[in-house]
Amino acid sequence: MKVLTSATEINDALIRLIQTCSSCQIAVAWAAVGFKAFELLAKHRTKVKRMVVGIHFHQTHPDFIEEFLTHTDTRFVLNPDGVFHPKVYLFEKDRGEWECLLGSPNFTHGGVNSNDEMAVLLTSGDPDAEAALTSIRNAIAGYWQRATALSADALGAYRDAWQRKQPVLRNVLGKFGSTGSPDQCDGGKPPIAIELLQMSWADYYARVRSEKEHLANTQSMEARLRVIRAVRGLFAAHQHFSDINPTGRQQIAGLTTEGGAHFLWFGGMRGSGKFWQAINNNNPNLALALDLIPTSGKVSKDAYLGYIEHFKDAFPEGRHGIATATRLLAMKRPDTFVCFNARNREGLCDAIGMSQTIGYENYWDSIIQRIQDSVWWCSSPTTTDTEREVWDARAAFIDSLFYDGKDMPTE
Repeated sequence: MKVLTSATEINDALIRLIQTCSSCQIAVAWAAVGFKAFELLAKHRTKVKRMVVGIHFHQTHPDFIEEFLTHTDTRFVLNPDGVFHPKVYLFEKDRGEWECLLGSPNFTHGGVNSNDEMAVLLTSGDPDAEAALTSIRNAIAGYWQRATALSADALGAYRDAWQRKQPVLRNVLGKFGSTGSPDQCDGGKPPIAIELLQMSWADYYARVRSEKEHLANTQSMEARLRVIRAVRGLFAAHQHFSDINPTGRQQIAGLTTEGGAHFLWFGGMRGSGKFWQAINNNNPNLALALDLIPTSGKVSKDAYLGYIEHFKDAFPEGRHGIATATRLLAMKRPDTFVCFNARNREGLCDAIGMSQTIGYENYWDSIIQRIQDSVWWCSSPTTTDTEREVWDARAAFIDSLFYDGKDMPTE
């Protein structure tokens, strides 16, 4: 018997055993693709005498199911009584020799590469080996009786559900990013280590109120709220962005200081020439983009991605970017979006432990989904007038926490 105390040791053992065994029986809660042990198992599938895989919580990758869908010695546990949770790998060799890996690792990338895992490697040379082998075979046989083969239609339905569940699963695990599996993420800090996510609403609101005063000695929170009020009024009075007059569109876009509020708060965009042009020319794609973002209720990732596609269409020569795109989003839905720009990029990315290279998709996956998992964002609305106004624009106000103070709007 040998104790394996790391995923690396477990991975090495699995690779060796898959290559050298004459047959194997496997029962695991979850399985995935994209690592060497999986590739070897697929290559040596004729060695698989019996394999049972759980699909509870949509953790098993649909590509793994597809790989073994027509393999008659592979079955899946669909609706277990409780959670199907074994991790047993039995490898039999010639002349009655065998080895069995029992422990914590699932047959996933994380289980054999990056997780903290531990397992025991039993062999035919251990004391009471025959009794142990009988128990292991009987347990796997019992799992096999409870499992079933899947049809192509069932796989299709599972894949659709799996794709819908991945963002939720990653977030539950404290992992964010656009990759397809919760085993992988964007590399940012774990949520417990991100102060921004752990702040209570009271602490967050206090931080917003304490932002630097601008040169006219007026609190920046009140100056920012004047922008929110004015922009909210523009959207409320017009059905489409294209219906708003040029000055109003410039105000929403952060291109002007005219109109009773300093609209450069939340991301001044006066240095973006192509954006100026699209706003002044009332490019219809901007209105089409903003029409996809509802005025209230939940904003879906699909709606956001649709917005991005229309937004990019407004710039046929390129020169569009995440700063201008998110400025409009933060004004249409300040409860959901923050303008991500040169003035807050460094502070915000440092806070979540990520590179400053943020594109359209990982803006949603790495920033917005983190925001929506934070304590303060999930808080109940307040009752006092000013505090409630900030709560209704709480995502946009992240800018006040990380704004570097350069080019500060002045009276």
